[in-house]
Amino acid sequence: MFQLIKNYVSKMTKEDVQKFASKNEIYLSESEIDFTYRFIKKNYEALYANPNIDLSKYKAHYSEENYTKLMKLITSYKSKYLNL
Repeated sequence: MFQLIKNYVSKMTKEDVQKFASKNEIYLSESEIDFTYRFIKKNYEALYANPNIDLSKYKAHYSEENYTKLMKLITSYKSKYLNL
């Protein structure tokens, strides 16, 4: 599974981030897209190893509405995929 994620992240673009967010009714600003893209590229291994990392310290990088929506989406994905 990790190799699959690694391959995806290596090819991931900012447009992929934007499309995924929009698909989930999260409309990120350009700076939010940039931050999210860089964060994923830099931290995907740590997130994979520890999906319960406290992300609240990154709240300032998002509007309050987007941060709330992102946290709900992350919680949803954790409940769906961590129990497999």
